[in-house]
Amino acid sequence: MTGQATRAGSLDSPTIAHLSSGEPAWLGELRRDWWRRVEEQPWPLSAEEEWRRTSLDDLPRDGELLIDPPKADYQIDPALAARGVVFTDLATAVLEHPDLLRQHLGRLETLPAQMPFWARSLAAWTGGTFLYVPAGVAVDGPLIARTSLPDGLYTYLPHTLVVLEQDASVTLLEELSSPNGAAIWFGGTADLQVGYGARLRYANLQRLGDGAWRIGAQRVEVGQDADATTLNAEIGSKVSKMGLDLRMSGKGGTSKLLGLLAAGDDQHVDINSCQDLLASHTTSDLLYLSALYDRARAAFYGVTRVRPAAKQTSSYQECRNLLLSPKAGAEPIPVLEIETNDILRCGHGATAGAIDPVQRFYAQSRGLSADEAERMIVRGFFERVVAQIGSEPIKARILDALVPRIGATDEVAA
Repeated sequence: MTGQATRAGSLDSPTIAHLSSGEPAWLGELRRDWWRRVEEQPWPLSAEEEWRRTSLDDLPRDGELLIDPPKADYQIDPALAARGVVFTDLATAVLEHPDLLRQHLGRLETLPAQMPFWARSLAAWTGGTFLYVPAGVAVDGPLIARTSLPDGLYTYLPHTLVVLEQDASVTLLEELSSPNGAAIWFGGTADLQVGYGARLRYANLQRLGDGAWRIGAQRVEVGQDADATTLNAEIGSKVSKMGLDLRMSGKGGTSKLLGLLAAGDDQHVDINSCQDLLASHTTSDLLYLSALYDRARAAFYGVTRVRPAAKQTSSYQECRNLLLSPKAGAEPIPVLEIETNDILRCGHGATAGAIDPVQRFYAQSRGLSADEAERMIVRGFFERVVAQIGSEPIKARILDALVPRIGATDEVAA
């Protein structure tokens, strides 16, 4: 859904005060609290491990804050709304569901390396999604929030809040796009709270324009016996920097962190993840796959941290990079921090390399051209993640987004 948008000055204290005018007192105080954190927290330094592969020198910070962004088209079955499911933009939720927002919005911190941007988003958000599923409610079929941003130079810092109560379940796709050419700063964050026995499937499809900077963070809290799967598909933007903060805080919880990166030209993608296993008998697996063309570069720094109380846990992180140009590059760095000797599994795998010549030869021996063979191999490479997308509508949107980079499926059908 597109529309006119309004900008409102620099990202500073007067702008925060302007945003707070007319809002409930508790929200104004929350914004001010987070802005104090911004003023106390310096910009990340290149000496920090999580930031030494991405420079912020050219981040477009001069654009005015987007205060009236186009809203996604939030559609929900009236029968679900009658059962207490809330699916709307964050500003509307503040007016219509203040008790829920006051209980859950902006109450949690994230990784120290991501805090400067987490704090800015919570202080200066002007858009974003709010999804609440009450205890025992199962939402069939995916909920989809698509936002098309306007042209121009601006800063946009939306915040998404997802709350699942006990034994609730839902699938959500957030899709974001913007025109090419505009040097925008998109600083979106997401707080995903998955309660006791709940089941969340969350996908984020990023199709920003070729001048955009995406500096984002996601925090996922997985409760006892809960199950959470997140998928981040990074297709667009000039620079994309994502911090993934996964907290396995409840006994028996399970999680998957999935990622697809398809980058070309001079795109730069940098992913930091932390799988923090805090409770016993939890399972957490990460799988990130990237296909890199032209002069694109991808960095991945992932930490699996197993706490002393996290007995009988199973965890793995895997990052595979397919280099489709001699000028493309990848830097996968997996790290394990194990603080207990009572675990079932904790490991990692990381690779970066070109297509196997034997694979290419085999494909071409079946009558495919070199380009067709490459496209087929890349799609097969991505299938490890795509096959784990349980929702057909979401799978179709992800595959459609990949077409400009890797080609259409019917081009190699035979």
